[in-house]
Amino acid sequence: MRDRLRILIACLDWGLGHAARGLPVADALQELGATPILASAGNAGAFLRAERPELQYLALPAYNIHYRSKSMVASMALQGPKLAYTAWREHQLLQHYIKTHHIDGVISDNRFGCFSRKVPGVFLTHQLHPIVPIPLLQPVANGLNRAFLYRFQECWVPDLPGANGLSGALSHPPLAGIPTHYIGWLSRFNGLPATAAPEAPIDTLAVLSGPEPQRTHLEQALLAQYRQLPGRHTLVRGIPEEAPPRQEGGVAIINYLKGQALWEAIQNTVVVIGRPGYSSLMDWGMAQKKVLCIPTPGQTEQEYLAQRLYKKGRVAVQQQSTLQLIRGIEDAKAASGMQAADSGKLLHQNLKRFLATLPAASAD
Repeated sequence: MRDRLRILIACLDWGLGHAARGLPVADALQELGATPILASAGNAGAFLRAERPELQYLALPAYNIHYRSKSMVASMALQGPKLAYTAWREHQLLQHYIKTHHIDGVISDNRFGCFSRKVPGVFLTHQLHPIVPIPLLQPVANGLNRAFLYRFQECWVPDLPGANGLSGALSHPPLAGIPTHYIGWLSRFNGLPATAAPEAPIDTLAVLSGPEPQRTHLEQALLAQYRQLPGRHTLVRGIPEEAPPRQEGGVAIINYLKGQALWEAIQNTVVVIGRPGYSSLMDWGMAQKKVLCIPTPGQTEQEYLAQRLYKKGRVAVQQQSTLQLIRGIEDAKAASGMQAADSGKLLHQNLKRFLATLPAASAD
């Protein structure tokens, strides 16, 4: 017999953000007496295994999303058949996992194929209303998004309700036709204590993430301009592979930092530089940092979030194609910086409610 509900957390392998925000969900499930099982692919899967090696991990098909065009819409359209096939494959594999690994419920972070009629499912997203650059295509994008979301029993948004939430128009107002719950900010740094202020902080910490080849393009652009900067800087490449750190002038280059080490590095810097991905913004807010945002070219979500925060005076923004690193760092220092939202017990409350809807764990 088993007496613990087994919940699969399926994370999209688009950068590391979706996997990163799966960690506090897994931790909260354990605190509530359930057994989380992690699932993803590629670097996101390697990240999950490195951060929570004690948890069971299941492989899902990799989406391998690439930006080979300056337009996100064009890139996604060209990859449409591949993405649809991957969603179908993950749906089929999920049915197998439910049976062979006795899954009682599924929390899918932006994996549209991870729904099932066999067990209840939650879709986790901060994009109830995705933004596309061509207004005529907005109704089509909204319709497709809702068609997928309605295959799940609930939708959870990692934000607070109300217009002042971090996600803005991306996830406000809630959708009609599916129970939608705002579960507060999700950060891999939830619960980690603040460290003492360093006597000699490093000047900048660049944390890279996101799909290729844009991740590499930003790395190259930053390294080229770092050579002109005095001071001490660290660049974390966002590649969870073992490799010794190396030094190029005043820049320490590190492939990857695990949770506690990254948390300490973020707190030990004056300015954080990186993509304004939603999960990254929540992480930086937890650390209350000054931030220079460099949106992925053509990624409308990041462009919207960066501009929204810039207009509020909280962050600095630079474009990758016209990057002026020195000016961007000074603008970031002059901004008010990111601030964490008080999410209370929203995550635990919703997980507890969800677990209560599931049938009791049965015999294996």
